[in-house]
Amino acid sequence: MQLVMEILVSIFLLIGSFFMLVGGIGMVRLPDLFMRLHAPTKSSTLGLGSFLIAAMIFSAFQGRFGFAEILLTLLAFITAPVSANLMAQAALHLRLRSTGGEVPEAIERPLPWQRSRRRAPTQDKNNSHDDPT
Repeated sequence: MQLVMEILVSIFLLIGSFFMLVGGIGMVRLPDLFMRLHAPTKSSTLGLGSFLIAAMIFSAFQGRFGFAEILLTLLAFITAPVSANLMAQAALHLRLRSTGGEVPEAIERPLPWQRSRRRAPTQDKNNSHDDPT
């Protein structure tokens, strides 16, 4: 039974290491911010998730429930996409362009917080179109 646990933990550690390595290579090799955003978010989600699954399997075989590992998994799966979205929104706000030229359609339209500023001027209450006179 100990051998089964060691094999399972080793497999998940190897999977997590592979995703972390690919994420590190992506951070170095990808040319701009928009492409680099995928490397840390995917590697942290998949790599860290695999590491935490390995830790849960190990703690289950040790006779304790892996509550801390489940909590860390939930927090990592929530914070990685949210932080990537915030970084992408900040890059769009700063009008950074992609070197591949595939992102600029999002730059030409107003960002969500800019739509409220570009509304048509409000009409005077006395000059309403509903008034028949």
